Amino acid sequence: MSKYQEAFEKCLVKIHNTMREMPETPAEYAACSDGYYFRHDVYLPFTHIGTWMTSFFTGEALLAYHKTREQEYLEWVKGYQEAYRSKIFDTPMDTMHDLGFLYTLFSTGVYKETGNDEYRILSIKAADELAKRMNLDCGMIRAWGRCDVWNQHNAGLAIIDCMMNLPLLFFAWKETGNPFYKKIAVMHADKTLENFIRPDGSVCHGYQYMEAAGVPVGEVNHCGYQTGSFWARGLTWAVYGFALAYRYTGEEKYLEASAALGDRFLEETGKDGQDPVPPWDFRLPDGREKKRDSSAAAIAACAFHELGKYRGAEKFRDEGARILSRLLEPAYQNNDMESSGFLMQSNGLGHCTSFGDYFYMEALLRYMDDFKPYW
Repeated sequence: MSKYQEAFEKCLVKIHNTMREMPETPAEYAACSDGYYFRHDVYLPFTHIGTWMTSFFTGEALLAYHKTREQEYLEWVKGYQEAYRSKIFDTPMDTMHDLGFLYTLFSTGVYKETGNDEYRILSIKAADELAKRMNLDCGMIRAWGRCDVWNQHNAGLAIIDCMMNLPLLFFAWKETGNPFYKKIAVMHADKTLENFIRPDGSVCHGYQYMEAAGVPVGEVNHCGYQTGSFWARGLTWAVYGFALAYRYTGEEKYLEASAALGDRFLEETGKDGQDPVPPWDFRLPDGREKKRDSSAAAIAACAFHELGKYRGAEKFRDEGARILSRLLEPAYQNNDMESSGFLMQSNGLGHCTSFGDYFYMEALLRYMDDFKPYW
């Protein structure tokens, strides 16, 4: 058994813990230090506009189903269908740009695994709601806030994470043949190239326009250390997101951006003793402890596998494998087999996160079976 297969089998045990303990009503569970997500308080109800992490758990189960073809994983995911249907059909205004994270790793995944048209319809409806967030004055998809409230700063705010929401729009374009979805995704990707990548090749977390007027204010920060810093997970969202945009469109500028940003990740991690797991922000002040972000590393491993299909195959595939091998080491593993968490040291806080766990599992499947993901 390969080291990847062994690690994947360990994930399957933990997914059974999730399936046993995650409530029948889905909700948002915050990161936790022990990997027992569902023994802590609910962070947000599923109906809340800010919910975005729930589907990383369903995504894990879909990966398990893809590899094993055991129905229990698929049936568990499908048990949440009504909650996902209600969110976009009954309360669509209480959604935000992370509809991509929520529905790609739920309904798109189920549809791609089964061909069940009910789930295709859910993803297309979610893409409709995501497209409504396009602020034409800014040329970008609004990240947060209700779309019927425009007189606030959220109306002109976009964040780098949204590059990973664009595959939902590309999926809807491919499934319906309607170029509207592609146009929205491309408009946002082009503006991301323009606004988020600094002259030195680093990436900012957010970019702000003045409310809905389309007047640029400049970069802002909500996840990195401070404005002007260089958030590691944001960089990996960009590497992966632009690689996926290239896969759908064939636009060379997206591939060039992904490769350049991938090189920047390797440059930054190479500065720090050759540990491929990055500090959570590459521009922490002198004297500040450089706590690691295993979630950024897991996303990078997936991104490099995708990027390696099109550019620098040997280099990026090898670097992705090196990152993944580092995550298999004890420093980053949660070895409590009764818990649901896979990876420790996520997000610079030394804990488990559902997104770090999901991308770790996707990376294992990619490097084992050359898996084509749901994105």
